[in-house]
Amino acid sequence: MSTWWLVALLVAWAHYIDSFPFKLRKLLLPTLKSEHGFPNWRGETGGASLDDEETVQVLTWDPKIFLYKNFLSSDECDELIRQASPHLERSGVSDPKTGKGTEQKVRTSSGMFFKRGANELVQNIEERVAKWVMVPVENGEGLQVLKYNETQKYDAHHDYFSFEGRDDNGGNRMVTVLMYLSDVEEGGETVFPKVPISDEEKSRARVAGVSECAQAGLHYQPSKGDALAFWSINNDGQFEPKSLHGSCPVKKGVKWSATKWIHVGHYAIGGEAPKHIERVIYVPPPPPALTGCIDKNSMCKAWAETGECTSNPGYMVGDASKPGSCLLSCNRCDLGPNE
Repeated sequence: MSTWWLVALLVAWAHYIDSFPFKLRKLLLPTLKSEHGFPNWRGETGGASLDDEETVQVLTWDPKIFLYKNFLSSDECDELIRQASPHLERSGVSDPKTGKGTEQKVRTSSGMFFKRGANELVQNIEERVAKWVMVPVENGEGLQVLKYNETQKYDAHHDYFSFEGRDDNGGNRMVTVLMYLSDVEEGGETVFPKVPISDEEKSRARVAGVSECAQAGLHYQPSKGDALAFWSINNDGQFEPKSLHGSCPVKKGVKWSATKWIHVGHYAIGGEAPKHIERVIYVPPPPPALTGCIDKNSMCKAWAETGECTSNPGYMVGDASKPGSCLLSCNRCDLGPNE
């Protein structure tokens, strides 16, 4: 009988504690943490408040975007910044046709890469990332640390590649984990402009001081230690156009972040042999192509897959009086020959 009374008392105490504010609960209960250092895991898929300091939350299933509160500790954030600071250089952008990195006005931050497994800190973070997204550490590129000063930004872009040879090292980028190493006083939000928000949400965002850039779609204000994970390739193997995202200009303060790009397969580094991995894509067979219905640009197929047929219809599709340049890939041969 005494055992049952003890069990009942413990259950009642747990429910009572759960009603306490987070700070007090942390003093009275042990931190939720696995033996392998996977902090604060609960795995909620709905109903959790963004004010809860120890939850994993689904921001949207279409596209797949997830938030992990307090993914990194404050000390981990500070140490990454300390180690990265002496090695920062102007950030580059991959050329869509060649894949070569170039400096462009669309991206004005500075950054550096830690080689995969560079030190114990990086290894711990990489293992934690792999457990969260359930993809091996070896599929990831090196960890990139970025710094955005005031006015600096990265315009909306996709993380997957379209250039020839994009699948030659572990296939394309499949998932991105974006970790915030600092708070930002104003601006610097991560925005997904192809994920619409309601007028009511836009109104609340304006009242909250969210930048105009971030009001273009689903957005998240950087919070030190938090992390976003989003998928660039869908379950059917096709690119996810709605994974388009950008870093809004910092208006006040400094933004620090760390990015982990994860590929479909093993990403070779150092002396490892790269492996070509093509995505297996299921698409319904297209209707027979009409005579004279062609793609005028070698990039048409890649552009069509990323959603450009609807995002840029003037060039891609056109109309009956002036057919576009990518009728074949956009499956719009009904508009007549464009050869």
